[in-house]
Amino acid sequence: MRNRKAGFVSGFLLLAFFGALLSCAMDTAPLQATGSLPQSELAYYNDSFDKMREDLWEKAGYLYREEQMQNFKLANMHFDNGRLIIRTKTDSFSKGGLSSKYVLGGDFDIQLNCKMHFIKGIYGMDQVFAMGVYDKSKKIGELTNVNIGLSMKGGAYQGFLFSNCFIDGKKRSANSQKIENFDGTFRIQRSGKTIITSYGENGKPEWIKMNAFRVTDKDMALGFQLRNFLPKRTRIQASHSISVEFDSFRITAAHEIIEEEI
Repeated sequence: MRNRKAGFVSGFLLLAFFGALLSCAMDTAPLQATGSLPQSELAYYNDSFDKMREDLWEKAGYLYREEQMQNFKLANMHFDNGRLIIRTKTDSFSKGGLSSKYVLGGDFDIQLNCKMHFIKGIYGMDQVFAMGVYDKSKKIGELTNVNIGLSMKGGAYQGFLFSNCFIDGKKRSANSQKIENFDGTFRIQRSGKTIITSYGENGKPEWIKMNAFRVTDKDMALGFQLRNFLPKRTRIQASHSISVEFDSFRITAAHEIIEEEI
């Protein structure tokens, strides 16, 4: 097990937001995180998605209902010219994603470049992408996690960019806004027990804040997933595949990175 930890420094400067749920512009410069590991060490965990990094990721994800398990196909994942592409299968519940083989301790700042186009007016299935951080010590169904992502319900013509928070499996807070498609970067930051979700669109210089959640300061793993169903869906008629593309993942600041035991 590798444990990378920055030396003790009084006070962290990652974030200082509390409780606000309204969107606002954020500083576009990288956070100057006192106490963060140096960039030379963080660079090992950055991923340009040229190939599967089995030292960093594992394929992961769970289903919500017995009906979903009875008709499920793992989404296809492949790498193409510096991009990771996840694509769902048709005629079934389908889901795919990656989860980190390490946890982040203390304050952190992570960013994922993502592109997804909705298919409007599809009935019998949904379209959902989510990036999140979660307390890996919790049981499934009792997770403490924070997500940011994209969704469109079956039959809808309007997509949404959302952010939500669950503590011990119970939804505590959420925020959403209308969006057509997405081509940009999702960002999750933590200072103390406060976790900020935000996003930036390609070609625009500012970060837009979605939420500030008071959650936990415990070690958290991270992951991202694409699926063709919302949690409560029990029947599916997936006539189309949906896909999402990624070209880079970065940890721009982290106080501690702890790898799992092999």
